[in-house]
Amino acid sequence: MQINYLCPKHADWVYNNPEQALHVMARDEMQGTMLMQSGQFSEAIPYLGCAFDIAVILLEVDGGENNAMTAKIMGLTSLLEETYFHLKLPHHRNAIVDRAHTVISASNNIVNSNVPLRFAV
Repeated sequence: MQINYLCPKHADWVYNNPEQALHVMARDEMQGTMLMQSGQFSEAIPYLGCAFDIAVILLEVDGGENNAMTAKIMGLTSLLEETYFHLKLPHHRNAIVDRAHTVISASNNIVNSNVPLRFAV
């Protein structure tokens, strides 16, 4: 199971507007976290998921070398994992964890080999 939250049009926007996307990511993370904390787990997923996808793209744009973005991806993964746990969606929970590990591993490969690789968004 592959989970994506951004449509191709919005993913392209992130690639072309990374500075603005950083602000959108922060806004979505904050909104998703507030919804999650108030027990509105289903409503939190689109916000946290979009923030996750934006972070993945921004890590790619930075050539896989941005440790802060790697930490952001792991933090968002944790929030999504907890949200899916509360919603009793184990397949979604496993899918987001698997995707995060794939992205981080690909990022490490990019840094170690200097070979461009496009992450799956």
